[in-house]
Amino acid sequence: MKDPNTLDDNDREAQASNLNTEISASIEASEGRQEVQVVPLREKILVGMGGMTMFHGNTTVKATAMPFFNMILGVNPALLGLALAIPRIWDALTDPIMGRISDRYHSNLGRRRPFIILGAILMGLSFGMIWMVPTTWSEGGIMAWFLIGSLIFYTCFTVFAVPFTSLTYELTPNYNERTTVMGHVTLWTKVSEFTYQGLIPVAGMLVTWGIFSTQVDSIRAVMWGVAILMIMLFGLMPGLFGKERYYKAKIKGEKVHKVAGFWKTVGQTFSNKAFAVLITLTLLQIIAGFFGSTLDYYLLVYYMFDGDIVVGSLWKWYLSMSYAVCGFIGIPVMLWFSKRTSKLITLRTVYVLVIINGVIRWFVYNPGLHQFIFFDAIFGSLYWIAVGTVMQSMMADVCDDDELKHGNRREGMFAAVFGWVSKAAISASMLIGGVSLVMVGFDADLGGNQTESTFLGMRIVMVLGGMIPNAIALGLLTLYPITKAKAEQTRRTLEERRGTV
Repeated sequence: MKDPNTLDDNDREAQASNLNTEISASIEASEGRQEVQVVPLREKILVGMGGMTMFHGNTTVKATAMPFFNMILGVNPALLGLALAIPRIWDALTDPIMGRISDRYHSNLGRRRPFIILGAILMGLSFGMIWMVPTTWSEGGIMAWFLIGSLIFYTCFTVFAVPFTSLTYELTPNYNERTTVMGHVTLWTKVSEFTYQGLIPVAGMLVTWGIFSTQVDSIRAVMWGVAILMIMLFGLMPGLFGKERYYKAKIKGEKVHKVAGFWKTVGQTFSNKAFAVLITLTLLQIIAGFFGSTLDYYLLVYYMFDGDIVVGSLWKWYLSMSYAVCGFIGIPVMLWFSKRTSKLITLRTVYVLVIINGVIRWFVYNPGLHQFIFFDAIFGSLYWIAVGTVMQSMMADVCDDDELKHGNRREGMFAAVFGWVSKAAISASMLIGGVSLVMVGFDADLGGNQTESTFLGMRIVMVLGGMIPNAIALGLLTLYPITKAKAEQTRRTLEERRGTV
């Protein structure tokens, strides 16, 4: 386009047109540039598919190891629990290293995509091999196979997960569009919730129909199906079709900041106030969520159905499916509300609703009222949608804030630390949940004949264990420093430095 200052007097019409364009652009900038950097729907869908791989990487090994290795192969459950916990310690080392590598890597495909592609392939292969353990081995040999296989798998998961999460942070600089991107990732996570709980039952049906002769062979076939389709294929999509918009970004008019060392980078990550608030909120949310998802199961089986594990488990499955269905419905509602208010207001609203849900739980988790537990899903599902969409979108804003302060894009390090903290919180929650059951006097040998004080304690722990962390989170949210206006101002400042990406 010609510079308006070079136009002669006969080009007034063209000059006016250019002036109107400049005015429109100025107005757009003042309104937060809501129409800029909208990610194409096709790209959002294909990148969002990585949510399927993320879910199975986080969940499926833990969910299927107990029935396969304990119930079928007879491995000691205590040893199995230890083997499941060790990879969390390993993650504390591998996650930040992978974040650092991804942030500093250079290739024609970018910083993230090569690792996403490699990680997806290696995840699929290592996941399938976990279940190929020779069944004739001793218990020690079987556990060694599982532990080594799990460590390899979770290392490959780190290679995929940290760059993938980083890619979702940097897919767009638009404040509201970031939440929409995370909504697509969460959508595929919800699809995964329908799949993983049915893997063992499907394997059993294949044996019943005569397709496989043993449960071991059937489970292996099902797990290889998960490995190839749900992990490898879905994981390749963001690597093949996602676009890195901050790759090779340079600060214009300023000296490029020196890249900090590894430990200094980790320290700067934790010193970011907004990030510190977010990871604390995450810790509180996971602990509160674990109390709900564990104690409701025990109350369904032992309190509401007199120790009938089959019926109680069936209703737990109904509840899980209800959470997934409500999640599908809730995602567009969450995105709509967040765009018309802000991420902070959306989170505050969710916290209030979850606190109210604690009161609802007190009344519906009682014998004869199991039909009403679906109210738990209606309110509780918003909780996990907020974690997957709003909070992850806020992480992208934190990365902008970090670039403003330190001059470098470090989505990888933030994704790594955030991911490890989440995994550590899950492990801690499992410990807290087990201790709380012991403290209220629960005894599995008594079945449905637990004492009244035990049932009362279980109900109190479930309700207050969900309400108190969320009440704390609601207060802590007042310390979060990045408002919508500040996020948009940060974006404008960064684009003045290095140009629009």
